[in-house]
Amino acid sequence: MDSIFDKFNDDEEQMKFGADMRKYELYVIVSYIIPLLFWMPIAIDKESDFCKFHANQSLCWLIVFAVLETFSGILGSITQFLNMFAVLINFALILCMVFLAVGAYKGYAIKIPVLGSFIKLFK
Repeated sequence: MDSIFDKFNDDEEQMKFGADMRKYELYVIVSYIIPLLFWMPIAIDKESDFCKFHANQSLCWLIVFAVLETFSGILGSITQFLNMFAVLINFALILCMVFLAVGAYKGYAIKIPVLGSFIKLFK
């Protein structure tokens, strides 16, 4: 199972994580499960590289989640057939949310594709 996380892990970022990682993992997990709380890790500790990285990635996750959820809602309201695709999008979002939360719990530095490299609000 860890080999899946290794494929998406950013080793360079992960090397910056200190011992505080275990202390703040719960806050990071919550920020992935409830994307509107993307700011919570940085509010807990502004100096922690672990909190900074995951606050940035949680913000990216909020953007991706909002866009895909809006698209899913529009798609689902057009026809019954397209509603099936909306359900698949929602299922994929739940899987991604669990993947990100478990990856953060295990101490991986998983970047959101495309946006994860560009958005660095918390430095």
